Amino acid sequence: MKSITILFFELIQITLGNRDRFSQMPSGEEWGQLYLLSQKHSLTSLLLEGVNKVKNDNGNHNVNLDQWLVFEWIGVGLQTESSNHLQNQRAKELYQLFKEAGYNSCVLKGQGTARYYPKPDMRQCGDIDIWVTADSCFRVQDSRDAILNFAREKGWKIGHIDIKHSDIEIFEDVPVEVHFLPSWMYCPSTNRRLQKFCDENKEREFANWDESVGFVHTTVDFDLVYSMVHIYRHIFSEGIGLRQLMDYYMILRSVKSEELRAKSFEMLCSFRMRNFVGGIMWILHECFGMEAEYLLCPVNKRHGEFLLSEIMTAGNFGQYDERTVRVNTNKKFKRGFVQLGRNLRFVSYYPSEVLWSPFWKLWHWVWRKKKGYL
Repeated sequence: MKSITILFFELIQITLGNRDRFSQMPSGEEWGQLYLLSQKHSLTSLLLEGVNKVKNDNGNHNVNLDQWLVFEWIGVGLQTESSNHLQNQRAKELYQLFKEAGYNSCVLKGQGTARYYPKPDMRQCGDIDIWVTADSCFRVQDSRDAILNFAREKGWKIGHIDIKHSDIEIFEDVPVEVHFLPSWMYCPSTNRRLQKFCDENKEREFANWDESVGFVHTTVDFDLVYSMVHIYRHIFSEGIGLRQLMDYYMILRSVKSEELRAKSFEMLCSFRMRNFVGGIMWILHECFGMEAEYLLCPVNKRHGEFLLSEIMTAGNFGQYDERTVRVNTNKKFKRGFVQLGRNLRFVSYYPSEVLWSPFWKLWHWVWRKKKGYL
């Protein structure tokens, strides 16, 4: 790894309490690069804790840190804190809206995952993802139709609709994704296993009320599987970011049961994700400094090094990946071919999902066209 990348992971480990100090104090220029890397991976506000530790341990002397950069770092932290307060309020309102209308709902990722952090308001947030179902509907499609009709009745603007979710403009200040399914797989057999897992757990997830925030969010048992699947899905779309791995680090640190870790790993293996999970464990162990006792399974260095290279190249959700050709969202077929070409990089690592993806995408396009979602 480049020296600046090493320093970046050392700053992450200092923040997490897995390291006392840098191997060598960053120069003023390197501090600027560390700040840019923190932005690239949406970890700026979280790493402010590490910056403060370094400053305090050195008595604010000889840290080569420009005061204006510190102010900028603090500014991001304050903005993140404010955004989280707004997100929590909107998630609470969203849960109440669906509850009063007779729907089950549960916040996925985001504001729920933040609860695993020592300082939840320092996790940089995005949109609100909420899983919604209608009790009166036995089929997912019927539930989907009911939810979309409810949104139309409320006068909400409905954007993109696919088999998993819809972008629905409920608030002016916070984007919302309403999920009909938590996630999916390209391979039909693994997708059936995943949907069975979600279906078997949904009753408990919809009952996991959190008084501290005023809404329902997923349990750690569910997140051990679902959050890893979510990371896996991003490999084949935008790309993985370190913020997603930080989320999983926090989830793992909250698990005390070896039996639960083993059960979750077994479930992920049934989705053909054994090597991927081993790769993520390698990154968490080598780069985040996670102790072996918290890992879900033995590390897989080959997959870990490959995934780390992809992560550091692409940044959060692949926003910095210069290898990817940017295509207008209206040119759906061209975008599909570009994404397929991108995913061919992964065929020797995750063949099942890569080889099934063009068939699934064709089926999905026909399905959306037939339903009038295009």
